[in-house]
Amino acid sequence: MAGVFEDEFMDIQSGMVSLVLEALETSDVTVDKIYIYAFGTEHMGFFNLFFEKDGKILKNLHAGISEELLDQVLDLGIEDTLKLREVCREYDREPPCQCKLVYDCRSGHFDGDYSYDDLSDTEYGVDGAFADWLKEAEAALSRKG
Repeated sequence: MAGVFEDEFMDIQSGMVSLVLEALETSDVTVDKIYIYAFGTEHMGFFNLFFEKDGKILKNLHAGISEELLDQVLDLGIEDTLKLREVCREYDREPPCQCKLVYDCRSGHFDGDYSYDDLSDTEYGVDGAFADWLKEAEAALSRKG
């Protein structure tokens, strides 16, 4: 049973990455890494992303994806975020509220970091958590360079 849960959980995350890769391909955009932030609770879903290219962090619209396509990606990403919660409930697992996913487009390496803290009712909020992660990624790149 555990293997089935893990497979389904990973399939949804892989779908999130594939969704973004398809948008990049449609826009004829290449990046080095994709950073996906997914947040979901019983009452809300949030999905956002940013990219790394040539040692710099690019916010989604600066990457060259059209606003219309980006809106579609974000909407579908929220749906996938809520699917993650459904799969966890189906297998009687605690669903993470926050997923930070990083996909290296060159190596195909995927990494995920999960948190179970519900930030939606805090003053800090989901937007603050996403903004902090973006700043952390920028700082990590500047330390490398």
